[in-house]
Amino acid sequence: MLGSGLGDFLYFVLKKRRRIALKNLQIAFGDEMSTDERAKICRRSFQQVGKTAIEFLRFPKLTFDNVWEEVTVDGKEHLIQALDKGKGAIVFLPHFGNWELLAMVYGALIPNQAKAIAFPLKNRYLNALVSQYREQLSLRLITRKQAVRETLRALKENYAVGFFADQNAGREGVFVDFFGQQASAVRGPATLALKTGAPLLLSMAIRLPGDRHHVLITPEIDLEISDDLEQDVQTNTARILKILETYIRQYPDQWLWTHNRWKTQPDPRWQMKRQSRKIGESIAPE
Repeated sequence: MLGSGLGDFLYFVLKKRRRIALKNLQIAFGDEMSTDERAKICRRSFQQVGKTAIEFLRFPKLTFDNVWEEVTVDGKEHLIQALDKGKGAIVFLPHFGNWELLAMVYGALIPNQAKAIAFPLKNRYLNALVSQYREQLSLRLITRKQAVRETLRALKENYAVGFFADQNAGREGVFVDFFGQQASAVRGPATLALKTGAPLLLSMAIRLPGDRHHVLITPEIDLEISDDLEQDVQTNTARILKILETYIRQYPDQWLWTHNRWKTQPDPRWQMKRQSRKIGESIAPE
């Protein structure tokens, strides 16, 4: 009740975020849903965020044993099979359900073998507290400044490395279809998987009735590989987001709609230049 109440409070107070969420829902579902249906999903999504915030404050009470009292895991064998290859594992994580709980789950599921990339909060005191909560069950954070070097090292040491990679990636991202609209996506997970050979998986925490949690770990994603790395990054990133889209459609109130997901759109001039270059390469004499 406390979490839902906090979510309702945020829904009414954070007007800008509410507008962004409603706009995103319109982009994603359009005429598939009525205005009232989208508004209900929007409000429930805020309630989910409120519940996640309250549950996060209770993380210090979680241990390697009692975390399983409210969490079930489906697909641990997929993670173990990936790590058995000895190249580490790249885990694509969306802001879905109680996404913060994944730090506890992976820390307890594969002790001292899980890391995650974290973007620092602006307030250094709050950042230190949040990092402490996330790391209390053996998972370790990789800071943004050290992301590339530390991630490569972690994969070499056979860690599972989590990427929260479902949000807008700006001009540095790769553009893929997401709910029928072009979206800028983080290229890191697919790029690393293609370059290192590390298995790529998708994992999320789904909130169940009674505020229990079901953590899903998919089988290794079958990557499409050609002689064009940029095309492969785009193709495989699109494949990941298509899988995520199916779960968002199934549980629409559990994704973080308040982020301006479709803010960055492709520059037609850049697309034309890239297409011209590819055509030139295809007809150039060997």
